[in-house]
Amino acid sequence: MNTAQPREPLIQGAPPKSRLLRRLVVAIVLLIAIGLPVATFSIAYHARGAVLQTKADVKAEFVSQAIALSPRMWRFEQVRLRDVMTRFPQELADEQARVISDTGEEITTSNHRIAPPMISRTAPIYDSGVRAGHVEVRRSLHDILLQTLAAAGAGILLASGMFGMMRRLELREKRAVRAMFDERERARITLHAISDGVITVNLAQRIEYLNPAAERLTQWPLAEALGRPLGEICTLVDETTMAPAATPLLAAMEEDRVQGFSGKETALMRRDGSSLAIEESAAPIRNAEGGVIGGVMVLHDVSLTRRMEKRALWDATHDLLTGLANRRDFEARIDASLARARATGEQDVFCYLDLDQFKIVNDNCGHSAGDALLKQISGVLHGRLRRSDSLARLGGDEFGVLIENCAIERAQAIANDLLTAVREYRFLWDGKSFGIGVSIGLVAITGETGSRADVFAAVDAACYAAKEQGRNRVCVYRSSDSDIAQRRSEMNWAARLTEAIEADRLALYYQPYQPLNDGVAANGPHLEVLLRLVEADGAIVLPGVFLPAAERYGIMPSIDRWVISHVFSRYHGLCSRFGEGLTCAINLSGATLNAGGILEFIREQAAAHAIPPGAICFEITETAAINNIRAALQFMTATKALGFHFALDDFGVGTSSLAYLKTLPVDYLKIDGSFVRNIVSDPIDRAMTETINRVGHLMGLQTVGEYAASTEIIAALAEIGVDFAQGFAVQEPEPLPPPMVSGSF
Repeated sequence: MNTAQPREPLIQGAPPKSRLLRRLVVAIVLLIAIGLPVATFSIAYHARGAVLQTKADVKAEFVSQAIALSPRMWRFEQVRLRDVMTRFPQELADEQARVISDTGEEITTSNHRIAPPMISRTAPIYDSGVRAGHVEVRRSLHDILLQTLAAAGAGILLASGMFGMMRRLELREKRAVRAMFDERERARITLHAISDGVITVNLAQRIEYLNPAAERLTQWPLAEALGRPLGEICTLVDETTMAPAATPLLAAMEEDRVQGFSGKETALMRRDGSSLAIEESAAPIRNAEGGVIGGVMVLHDVSLTRRMEKRALWDATHDLLTGLANRRDFEARIDASLARARATGEQDVFCYLDLDQFKIVNDNCGHSAGDALLKQISGVLHGRLRRSDSLARLGGDEFGVLIENCAIERAQAIANDLLTAVREYRFLWDGKSFGIGVSIGLVAITGETGSRADVFAAVDAACYAAKEQGRNRVCVYRSSDSDIAQRRSEMNWAARLTEAIEADRLALYYQPYQPLNDGVAANGPHLEVLLRLVEADGAIVLPGVFLPAAERYGIMPSIDRWVISHVFSRYHGLCSRFGEGLTCAINLSGATLNAGGILEFIREQAAAHAIPPGAICFEITETAAINNIRAALQFMTATKALGFHFALDDFGVGTSSLAYLKTLPVDYLKIDGSFVRNIVSDPIDRAMTETINRVGHLMGLQTVGEYAASTEIIAALAEIGVDFAQGFAVQEPEPLPPPMVSGSF
C-alpha cells in the first residue's frame, strides 16, 4: 500500500514574506518607474514656480516703484518697463515677462518668445493705491518634461541616480537664488547711484533704509538713522511760512496709495538746522498679499531750480537798473486799484513823474551817468513816500507812484514834496553839478474811472499839461479841464492812428487841378493825393481830425511813408486812368523833412516802381519850410536831383514868404485859400492873389489857386492869370482808383 503523500508543485505561490518582498519590490519598482518621474516633475514644477513667483514679485515691485515715480506716464514708458522686465531679476533664455493692465491690455513684454507647455506666475502692480494690473513671468516646461521622460525610461537607473538628480536640482535652485540675490544687489546699487533721496520705513514709521542721496540731503548717515522715527530724520516745512508740513509718506501708508508731488513749495529741515527746497512723493510698500508693510519716499532737490524761478519772477516784475517795480508790475497794480475802487469805493491816486533836463545829463556825460542819475533819483523818491505807496520805473526817465486810499488834495501835497525833493537834488559827475526838475501829473482812481488805458491816458495828458505850463509843477487831471481833455483826445487819436497804419486802414483820395490856360494843359493832368482814415466800422475820417495828433506824437513820418509807397506803386495804373504825363502831388509834413532816412526811402521807392522824372510833386507848407529852412533846402535840392518837383503850399500866410521864396527850389506856388475864397468880393484878397501870381511868374513858377469853391472864383483866377484852379467847383475829392488788376483794361 502506497502511503506516500502527493508532492507540492515545485513552483507555488511565494511564501507570505516573499510575496511581501515582491510586492515591496514591485511597489519600489512601480514607485521608481511611476513615482520617480511624477516626483521629479512635481518637485521641478514647484521649484520653478517658486522661482518664477519670486521673480514676478521682484519685477512687480520695480514696476510699482516706477509707477510711484511717474504715476501718469508709466503706461507710455514701454522701453523702460521692458528693461526692468529683462534685467530685474535677469531673464533666462526660456523665460518671458509681461506687464498687463487691469483691463487685460498688454503694456509691454520682454523679447524672448517661448512655446507651450509653459508655467507662469503673476504678481500685482498698483497705481495710486489701486490695482493697475499684474506682472506675468512665464517659463517653458520643455526641460522638465524631458527630465520626466528620461526618469520614466531609465527606471531603476534613475532610482540609483536620484540622489545625484536631487543634488543637481538643489544646485540649480541655488543658482536661481543667487541670481535673484544678484538682481537685488543691482537694485541696491541703482538706488545708491540715483541723485534723488530714497527713504524707506516699516509699518511703525521707523527708518529701514536711506540711500546715499538721502543721507546727503538729510545729513543723517544710515547707521545712525536706522530704526529712528521718520519725523526725526525727515522734517518738512512750508518754504514760505516755515510752518510744519505733512509728510506724504504717512498719507501714502494710511491711504494705501501713491502720493505725488503736491505742488506746494516745501523745504526739508536738515540735521544742522538749514533748509533745502525739495519736491517730494511717496508710495506704500506691500507684501505678496497686497498688505501695506511700509513705505518709500523720494526727495528731489529743487533748490537751484527754485532760486532760478524766483529770480526770473523778480526780473519779470522789476526794473533791472533801479530795482523798482517795472511797468508790467505797475500796470497790474493799477488794475488791482481799479477793481478795489469799484468794489469798495476807495480812492487811489496815480502820480506820473517825467524828469526834466535828464537828456542834458545823458548827452553830456554819457549813458553811465544817466543810469547813475536814475538810481539816485529812485532813492530820493523812495525816501519821500509812505510805506504803502508803490513806486515804479515806467521807462526811460519816467516814474509812477500809486498812492493808495488817498484824497486828491493829500496826493497833491505828496507830489509837491516829491517835486521839491527832485528840484533840490544835485547830481555830481566828473566834477560837474547838474540840477534837474520833474513834471508831475495826477489822476484819481475811483469807482467811475474807466479802464487802465484811460487812467494812463489821463495822467499822461496831465503831465504833458504840466510841461506846457512851464515844467517843474504838478498838474491834476480833471474831466472839465479842456486843455487836458484835448490832449487826451489827441493821445487816443495817436493810438488809433498807429493801429490804422498797422491794419492798413488809411485811404487815398484825389482832387484834380483845372488848367486855366492852354500852355499848362499841354503838360499833362495834375492831381493832388489826399489822405483819409477808415474806422473799423467803415466810417471815413477827414485829416483835419487826426493830423494834429499825428504831428504832436511824431506819427507823420510813418503816415507820409505810407502815402509815398502806395502812390508810387499805383502810379502807372493811374496814368492808364488819367492819362500819360500825369503829375501826382503828395503832401509832406515838416516832421518828415527832419526825419532821418526819408530821402533814401524815396529813392528806393522810385527805383522799385520805375517812377519817371516829373511824375511826382511834393507839397510842403510855407510854414514847415521856413521853420527849418536849412533842412528843407537840403532835402529839396537832393530830391529835385532825382527828378521830382516841389510845390510851396499855403503860400502867403507866412511872415517872411517873399524873402525865403528866392532860396527854395520850388516849381509851383499854391496861393493860400484864405485869399482865393474871397477874391470875387474882396479887392484886397484879389490884390494879394494878383501879387503872389505875378511874383511866381517872374520867378518862372506855375501858380495854383486853392479853395476854388465856385465858377465865379475860377473865372476870376483865369482873369488874373493863375495857371491852375483847385477846389470843390473843379471836383470834390474822390477815392483814388484802385490798382489795376493784371490783364484788365
